[in-house]
Amino acid sequence: FFITIITIKMNIKIIKAKPEDAIHIKEINSKTWLNTYQNEKFWINEELLEKNPTTDESKKKFLERKKKELINNPWSYFIAKEWDNVIWYAAWRKHDNWLYNEFFAIYILPEYQKQWIWIKLVSKVFAYLWKEKPIFLEVIEYNTSAIKFYEKLWFKFHKKLDDYEIIDWIYVPEIQMLKNI
Repeated sequence: FFITIITIKMNIKIIKAKPEDAIHIKEINSKTWLNTYQNEKFWINEELLEKNPTTDESKKKFLERKKKELINNPWSYFIAKEWDNVIWYAAWRKHDNWLYNEFFAIYILPEYQKQWIWIKLVSKVFAYLWKEKPIFLEVIEYNTSAIKFYEKLWFKFHKKLDDYEIIDWIYVPEIQMLKNI
């Protein structure tokens, strides 16, 4: 009786996103929003999320906006690739005139979310943001798995924010979390 252990080496590279990566960012959003934002209380269901953006024109505008962000670099983006597949992205912004820097987004494909690669991925972002001042982020209040994830990264509840328009005319409660130096 023999037990064979197969080790699969993950070849993950973290790189700065380019304008052509906008399509990958959109695909990751589409795949992760189903798990992230569904909520019966706010009438956000699978059907609604699958249609977002709702029209081809909306999809085109989303891609154009992301490409423009990546070209003009008002937001900084990292993507993580396993071999040639983009599996994760994060976005942040340094605010020269603010007390805080901002961790804007982090989305990991569902099949990678329970793996420990997030440590490597998030560490890369924090190396850019956390040197000189605290970091804030905003998260949907009912997204308890994301809140627990951020708490593992030493973010703490800071304040309740105004409701956020997540999809046309649908508003959800949002909180701000803060990670001190």
